[in-house]
Amino acid sequence: MSTKLLGKLALMCGASLIAATAAHAQDPAASAPVDVTTADGQTSEREIIVTGTQIQGAKINDVLPVTVVDEVDIQNIAASSGDELFRAIPQAGAVAFNEQNDVTSNNARGDVASINLRDLGTGNTLLLINGRRMVLNPGFQTELLVPVVSPDTNEIAPGSVRRLEVLRDGASAIYGADAVAGVVNTVLRGNRKGGFIEGEWRASDGTSLYSTQINGGYGFDFADGRANLTIYGGYFYENGLPASERAYSRDDDKRPLLVGTPFENDTQFNNRNTFGPFGQFDIQITNNNLTPIRDDDFYIQPSTFTGCRFDLGNGLCARNGDNPAAEVRYNRAFGTTLISEKKRYNAALLFNYEFSDNIEGYFEGTFYRSESSRNITPAAILSAVPVGISRNAYWNPFGPVTFPGGAANPNRRPGTTIPTGGADLIMERYRFVDSGNRTVDVDKDSYRLVAGLKGNFGAWDFDTGFVYSEAKSTDLEGNRVSLTLLQQAINRSTPDAYNPFNGGCIDNVGNGDCTPNPQSSIDPFLIDVFRKGKTTLALADFKVSNNALFGLPGGDVGIAAGVEWRRETFIDDRDPRIDGTITWRDSVTGVFDGSDVVGTSASPDTSGSREVYSAFVETFVPLVSEDMDIPLITALNLQLAGRMEHFKDIGETAIVPRAAASWTVVPGLMVRGAWSQGFRAPNLVQVNDEGTTRSNTRDDFVRCQAQVERGQLANLGLCPGEGVISFRSGTDQLQPEDSESINLGIVLEPKFIPGLTLTADYWRVKQTGLVGTFGDDNAIALDLLLRLNGSFNPAVIRSAPTAEQIALYTGTRLQPAGDIIRVEDPYLNLDSRVSKGWDFGLAYNVPDFGAGDFRLRFNAARLDSFVQSAGADGQELLDAVASGQLPPEVRIEGLGQLLEIEGRPKWRFSGAVNWGSGPVDVALFASYVGKVWNTSVTRDVPIVSTDPNANFFRIDDMLTINTSVSYTVDNDTALDGLRLRFGINNLFNEDPPLADDTYGFLSQLHSPRGRVFRVEVRKPF
Repeated sequence: MSTKLLGKLALMCGASLIAATAAHAQDPAASAPVDVTTADGQTSEREIIVTGTQIQGAKINDVLPVTVVDEVDIQNIAASSGDELFRAIPQAGAVAFNEQNDVTSNNARGDVASINLRDLGTGNTLLLINGRRMVLNPGFQTELLVPVVSPDTNEIAPGSVRRLEVLRDGASAIYGADAVAGVVNTVLRGNRKGGFIEGEWRASDGTSLYSTQINGGYGFDFADGRANLTIYGGYFYENGLPASERAYSRDDDKRPLLVGTPFENDTQFNNRNTFGPFGQFDIQITNNNLTPIRDDDFYIQPSTFTGCRFDLGNGLCARNGDNPAAEVRYNRAFGTTLISEKKRYNAALLFNYEFSDNIEGYFEGTFYRSESSRNITPAAILSAVPVGISRNAYWNPFGPVTFPGGAANPNRRPGTTIPTGGADLIMERYRFVDSGNRTVDVDKDSYRLVAGLKGNFGAWDFDTGFVYSEAKSTDLEGNRVSLTLLQQAINRSTPDAYNPFNGGCIDNVGNGDCTPNPQSSIDPFLIDVFRKGKTTLALADFKVSNNALFGLPGGDVGIAAGVEWRRETFIDDRDPRIDGTITWRDSVTGVFDGSDVVGTSASPDTSGSREVYSAFVETFVPLVSEDMDIPLITALNLQLAGRMEHFKDIGETAIVPRAAASWTVVPGLMVRGAWSQGFRAPNLVQVNDEGTTRSNTRDDFVRCQAQVERGQLANLGLCPGEGVISFRSGTDQLQPEDSESINLGIVLEPKFIPGLTLTADYWRVKQTGLVGTFGDDNAIALDLLLRLNGSFNPAVIRSAPTAEQIALYTGTRLQPAGDIIRVEDPYLNLDSRVSKGWDFGLAYNVPDFGAGDFRLRFNAARLDSFVQSAGADGQELLDAVASGQLPPEVRIEGLGQLLEIEGRPKWRFSGAVNWGSGPVDVALFASYVGKVWNTSVTRDVPIVSTDPNANFFRIDDMLTINTSVSYTVDNDTALDGLRLRFGINNLFNEDPPLADDTYGFLSQLHSPRGRVFRVEVRKPF
């Protein structure tokens, strides 16, 4: 932060505090409370608090771009979870944490969802409950190769929400870290008088999926009306949906769904996996002519398939090569779950007590529990961690003539000249289908306690409170495989050994295993693997405000100031077979790996804590009012704010200002704007990760460049991928990411159309110093560039070159290089990003014209641009490709214009029409998500276009419509107030658009629930 900026902020804060001190003796009337009508027709007296300001009662609403989702909107959305509720906000971007993201235990799995305003990335949105932070979800996952964290929006039960306030602007100066994209404040229902109970049943059309839930609440005043206690509780159950019940999710081969499109028969949509029950192996021999395979690499397939070179018996044969043909590949969707079976429990208690006319105590207690269960694809080995099979293994087809001890080997296949002592094998591809689908059970508990005092002393309002919140989760994955126990089971020289050579289903190759091993051979190596997480948040704050500090000709000046302390912790406890406690050393090859679990890289236990100290000041200055009668300036208001936040663990202090203004040109026409700086501190995982290994399939550009120069490859685009170990690590030397936000808007409330409000806002956010990794693929590309210039990249650690490799590099421009051992890929402050777009809003409460009450709402978000720029090393690679130093086949991913790439559509909108007359209410709600490009699929025959994305697969847009009709009994009987509602979500049964993704659609954007019928009964008392 520059000295000049520090000086400006100090001057602003100092002037505001001096003004506050000078006016402290004044005692203007406190802002008047307003009457608010609840969904049950009750009236509670409370003061409206608008997210974006800490000044109680300040008339600042129009200065800020705030979207309010009220109880009518919540009923229109008809969400069964917090995730569905938040997804309906058009400014909410891709939901990275979702239940379909289940493939690896390194993801945040279970009944969980994240928040991502503006698509600026998970972790850039601050989520509040009644104005204070939520605890983070105890699980995290990687996004753009770095670990990201988020609160779990599913912890917020829609039935307990009075409204959502969405500040669509950077607000770090008001609320602190993480408010880069904006703030979402959830206001809970409190001060209830009376009770209610409601039940709902839902069913997805054409499937077995259904859900039931029951909610209730009760509140009452006591102590002569000075106190209120309100309690809520709810239970939700959903039975789950198998992937087989949807055409797009039942098979990894999506080609039948593309008939009649430009991508018909495109093999890129055949995602059946090379790891299946038909394994691929490497014979440890130096002379490939010792077997009819004529290759040390072979894979198993049915004998009826072409390419057989060696009969293995039982209808199986061996085919040469290390890349199984498409016909042999496995459908990973077989037996999996699309929507989890789940249970949710939630409870809330809200209490407030007026000690006097000036002081009120309050308490909030909430509890949430979720339980989810699903099946995912059977375990498979990692390409970077093959498994050695001993020559003496009972089922080894190239084993010895006789086992040690003299017993004849019945399984050695005839027709080879392999020595009588047999040959070891390496199992390079295999999926343990006969062990069954893996099961994933995730249980999570979260609670939150808030206690505080608020009130006033003279003209000053104050609020002080303490928050403690904790979340715990256990991810238990069954039917996992221990490498140590597996190798022992395979290498037995007795018939009870595990047989990986028996193939799968000959007549239906990609689905299941028709020749499973006996369960007695499987059980010895099956294990359960856990991942336990815990996060805590402790927060104490003290805030004062005065909405009438002193008067100006334009109105009363308001001020707020406060201090906050918070402590955050996290624990990520991995299973001993993953965290390095129990490791694996291959008994055949001697290779070591830090993980003893098939298919999972080593991940150490990680934990960390952080203390943060902060202070803020905010002023609201009305410069001009209508009474001043200034032409073309009916009103002019200004908001100034600044915040300092110190992070003890990384030793960094962030100081950020904010300025916002609104100018009412004439009555009904207002222009507003805001400029602010913001920051996001590196999360605790990024700081404390001691080193995580990940196995990825990457191209060794150095070796392949030598092959190109030797004429063995046509170009680098044909470079065959291989398993590469990437080592990622955190550091306390990371700095906060900085941001700068600009928001400019217009608000139109034409007097000739009473009740109508139109808004349009332009926004721009620039982020610098983004925490990321350079990427192992980019590091390998940089290694090639440096080696072409006589150097090398020390982050790419290689073994000494073998004689064969030395021969390969002879005569090329490159010095001999060995195999990649691993790539060092630490978290760094790297790239920058500029995003910009528009928001549009319409709210119209139609004046009564005798046909009932009409209400219209429309909210749209337009993403104009999302450009990520490279850091120094990344730019060096881009320049090298542009100059021809590197061939064009070297692609630097994740940079440039990323608009409409994967999860960033140009357009999202929602709209609603409500009509009510007497006991009947009718609602219509529409939600739209625009098109995006699927970059993992390109046209077989490229087209010429000025659009650089034109050859990618286009994921279609999606429009869903919800409708409902309700009837409320209004009489003097016991049924008085009973409400019956029938609704249909996704009225036209739209499927999510097809995508080249795990379950055939982008789960971060779309839902697979289809048309949902719902019936609700509610009775107040």
